[in-house]
Amino acid sequence: GGLEALNGQDPLTIKAFQYDIVCNGIELSSGAIRNHRPDIMLRAFELAGYPAAEVEARFGGMLNAFRYGAPPHGGSAPGIDRIVMLLAEEPNIREVILFPLNQQGQDLMMGAPAPVTPARLKELSLKLDLAPKVKG
Repeated sequence: GGLEALNGQDPLTIKAFQYDIVCNGIELSSGAIRNHRPDIMLRAFELAGYPAAEVEARFGGMLNAFRYGAPPHGGSAPGIDRIVMLLAEEPNIREVILFPLNQQGQDLMMGAPAPVTPARLKELSLKLDLAPKVKG
């Protein structure tokens, strides 16, 4: 990886600093060394078809943090829920996850998401500017 690879190699041949722990075809943990240089980030987005101005507009906060000298960083996160799924011999992670949502992203136990009352919006000084729902 790195800027040299982005500038001199076919993008499809560049390898990332990523690692996984896999057991019997199931990913248990995943990690990587993260990018921490703005020049590399801008070049990678450029190769993906994004102009620098758009990257600055969308990710300016991160780019500015990198410009101040974010250190190299990385890590790995074990998928404890995946390990429990394997141990419990469950076919779907939703059977063992602590706070499950259904396939529509709803929490049926808590009734979320739910409509917000006008009183709550006023209390929080919020105003919704939503497009009207189209029926049909």
